[in-house]
Amino acid sequence: MPVADKQSGLLDQFGQAFERHITAVPDGLIGLAVSGGGDSVAMMHMAARMIDPTGLRVVSVNHGLRAEAVAELVQVGAQASRLGIPHVVLDWTWDRTGNLQAAARDGRWQLMRDWAVETGVGALCLGHTEDDQIETLLLRLARGSGVDGLTAMSALDRRDGMTILRPLLGMSRDALREWLVSQAIQWSDDPSNDDVRFDRVRARQMYAQLETLGLTRKRFLQTADHMRAAQRSLQQAAHEFAQTYVTQDLGDLVFSPEALDLQAEDVPRRVMAEAFSWMATKTYRPRFENMLARVEQVRNGEQVTLGGCIMLPLSDGGMRLVREASATASSMAACGELWDKRWRIKGPMRDNLRFQALGDGLNACKDWRQTGALRLSLLASPSVWHQDTLIAAPLAGLSNGWTAQIVADFRSRAFGIED
Repeated sequence: MPVADKQSGLLDQFGQAFERHITAVPDGLIGLAVSGGGDSVAMMHMAARMIDPTGLRVVSVNHGLRAEAVAELVQVGAQASRLGIPHVVLDWTWDRTGNLQAAARDGRWQLMRDWAVETGVGALCLGHTEDDQIETLLLRLARGSGVDGLTAMSALDRRDGMTILRPLLGMSRDALREWLVSQAIQWSDDPSNDDVRFDRVRARQMYAQLETLGLTRKRFLQTADHMRAAQRSLQQAAHEFAQTYVTQDLGDLVFSPEALDLQAEDVPRRVMAEAFSWMATKTYRPRFENMLARVEQVRNGEQVTLGGCIMLPLSDGGMRLVREASATASSMAACGELWDKRWRIKGPMRDNLRFQALGDGLNACKDWRQTGALRLSLLASPSVWHQDTLIAAPLAGLSNGWTAQIVADFRSRAFGIED
């Protein structure tokens, strides 16, 4: 294929990636996460040629780990300016705890997500490529991931209420750099991309050896595609299983004994893992071995906690999953705001109100027993406070004009299937 046709083909592929998912993109600006590396720089320039630049915004994160990053992001800003796209740099600082790469990844996401919400960005584009997809698959194989983990990354995703697009997922890193060279566009190479201390770099180096065994790029991508097809079938089966064996009681989930048998089948495991994610509002599920061990303890009559949830054994051999009050955080009240990412609280707003778990405030709710709700459940239920004074606890019988509702039921939110 002539070079010109090949480069034009990449642009067409980029445009088609957007077209496939444009109906799922909410109204608002489109954000581009650009680090200065070849992949994200190519994404920025391609987006500017395929989409009206006035509807685009570029965001970069300086992790403060390399002095060179400042100049690299200045270069990103200069290119964005020539393309007519506003650019902002967000600063992240490591608190020196935990794994650096994991902390940087999570911190980067939180900064970009908050920026997107404040800026009116409806969808955020990330520069993950075909190579990143293969590396992710290798890393998850090494961690013993199941079907969901081996689907690797999706071209269209949702995280923390934000739509994520990966328009480069079908393009190789080498092809993108060839395109940049053909367009005389500069980019920066981060030396950490060759640092063998990092798992992803070692996975990248391992890939060349695996090709000699027939584990080619095509085979890896086929595996991820097969896993996505299997995942869709399993999600449907899990949704049907949850309809039969799991009941939602306000903010709690009640499991029949059949739903606690996680030893042999994928579907009950899937339902249980999704239950923790839904209740604790976490993107990632609990570790598989840890979850199995805790569920087995419950089957033996023990009350245990896991991932911000309390697992309460029931007399019939089932389990009630309850939010752990101490795992929630208080927040200043705002009209229509989601508290603990699940509850929408509405009522007569005024200054200096605070939303938090009811906790010991239950002692001020004289009629809580008449609600029929479990005491343990009410401790983690939403409440409204003014300084140290309890204003309302809607689920505990103290409304004072306030209501609290779960924003989405478990089955629809967890499996993406409406009842």
